[in-house]
Amino acid sequence: MKWQTMIAVVGRGQGDKVMAAARKAGAPGGTICSARGTASSSLLATLGLGDTRKDVLVSVINRGDPEAILSAVHEVKAKGIVMMTDALVENSEEDGMDYSWVLIEVICEEGYGEDIMVAARKAGAKGGTVINAHGTSTEDDVRFFGYPLVPEKEILMIVMDRDKADDVIEAISSLEILKKKGMGIIFSIPVRSFMNLG
Repeated sequence: MKWQTMIAVVGRGQGDKVMAAARKAGAPGGTICSARGTASSSLLATLGLGDTRKDVLVSVINRGDPEAILSAVHEVKAKGIVMMTDALVENSEEDGMDYSWVLIEVICEEGYGEDIMVAARKAGAKGGTVINAHGTSTEDDVRFFGYPLVPEKEILMIVMDRDKADDVIEAISSLEILKKKGMGIIFSIPVRSFMNLG
């Protein structure tokens, strides 16, 4: 079978339950990251209200039946979303993959996720999830007591209709903050399966 990636965004503390159900159905395991959902409006974001704490579960699946795994996860009754994507997609349309949803990911310097989400909302995105992360070290990084100092990052994940994704990608790509070298990257992944949970 093709390698696939299951990504679930659920309420904080529910990731372990979702992973247990997926593993019972044949998934090999996964990684859970702490994240936050974005506020539903720019006013709430300005006031520091409306953000919700999330678990993001990522599982690379190379065995079992993906549909059975999704079905098992759906039975957990967790609040959030779950999707299945091909782990390695070079040109999904040429591969004959039929999809209606797209996962847009933006990796940027810490502190810019909300600004990017504002632009995405104006272009048609309904919401997103911000994951705190850090860059990987290189030989050129500044070191402190022998340890590399790597920049803090944010990963913004937005799932949306395929038809509207290009507008959002264009709006994000046109932001001045992302035109500076090393400030961020944007990419999209076709989503094979998508459902709301809870």
